[in-house]
Amino acid sequence: MIVIKYLWYYTFWTIVRFGLRIYFSKVKVTGLEKIPRNTPVIFGSNHENAFIDALLITTSNTLFDHYLVRAGVFKNAFAKAFLNSLNLMPVYRPEDGVNPLEANKQIFRACFETLAKKYSVMLFPEGEHNIRRHRRVLKKGISRIALGAVNFEGGTKELSIVPVGVNYADHTGFRSAVHIVFGEPIVVKQQEESAANVNKLTLEITEALSKVHVSLDRNEFEGLDAVLFHDQNPYQIIEPVRVNQTAKKLGQRIDEVRQIGLEKKELEQAGVIFPYRESTGWDQCKMWLLAPLGLFGLLAHVPVLLPVNWFVSNKVKDIEFVASLKFGFSLFGIAIWWWFLANRILTQTEQWPIVLLSLLVLVLGLIGMNSFVRKWRNFRMTRFLRANPILGTKYQAFVADVDKLRASLD
Repeated sequence: MIVIKYLWYYTFWTIVRFGLRIYFSKVKVTGLEKIPRNTPVIFGSNHENAFIDALLITTSNTLFDHYLVRAGVFKNAFAKAFLNSLNLMPVYRPEDGVNPLEANKQIFRACFETLAKKYSVMLFPEGEHNIRRHRRVLKKGISRIALGAVNFEGGTKELSIVPVGVNYADHTGFRSAVHIVFGEPIVVKQQEESAANVNKLTLEITEALSKVHVSLDRNEFEGLDAVLFHDQNPYQIIEPVRVNQTAKKLGQRIDEVRQIGLEKKELEQAGVIFPYRESTGWDQCKMWLLAPLGLFGLLAHVPVLLPVNWFVSNKVKDIEFVASLKFGFSLFGIAIWWWFLANRILTQTEQWPIVLLSLLVLVLGLIGMNSFVRKWRNFRMTRFLRANPILGTKYQAFVADVDKLRASLD
């Protein structure tokens, strides 16, 4: 039975990993060598992007991961069976209509038994998901599980908590960049499960986690976000050490940061959509060169893209679920669609090289469509600002203030 479970888990793991490498233009992973191999591991991660956070973490390491997720997704019987088969376990909250302390006792015990077998457990100690890149107060569940596991009869006497940071360039966009950072492990040995030890361990995890993901000051988030990310440079956003160091320096210039935040808010109220970078002549040239490929990518995938976009636009209320649903529906929808097209092409041509070439063109069409859409949005915003000279002047003043502040930090 365990062999079948392993085969199913790692088959799904392989499919999802392949899909994520298409969905994201860049998946950077650092710190894999820090994951202990001789003790059970608890992965504790920031949580900005719903299910896709867990998918990125688990497909970035080869351990037999088990996950704690909110109980609400287990309500459907089919979903429950599917999620259980992939090592997902429900964690209960007061809004789930049960006593969370009692309901979670069984789940905690399952975690203890999982760690005793030297498998890994993944959870999100922030207790919420939110795309805003700031530090959050952690829940104490991760510490209680760790201390409970090392005191569990017949369980492990030592484990490691590995902080994981998932850093997105763009939380909802196709072909964006992401950086998964595995931090220094926190070794937990057998000790009393006292409130003092729980609080001490939670603080230690909080500090470790804040080093591996972009964790801006919550109270000054609007201004810091305006200074650091208004132009959405993906190679800057996904480097947490560099961004957090810059944010710390900006904390000494807080009045200027707040003023820039107010300027950005005023521009947004006037119709400017951030993140935005001015579209140059070369950008526009590349956009029109991409147009034929983008149009082909759109037309070739209408049967999949149309229902997915309709569902996301009309049924998804929380932006944190957008990427997860886009990826999930597209992964299986596009796979089925490509399988159908491949069979039709093979029937017509009886030539496998033509089938493979056609699939490559379909992939390039999707990428070209996405690149065209991104450049088209910047192009439209550039035209909007140029058609409004007063607003354009305010935007240029905003950029000048940001550049001046950034330059003063170097």
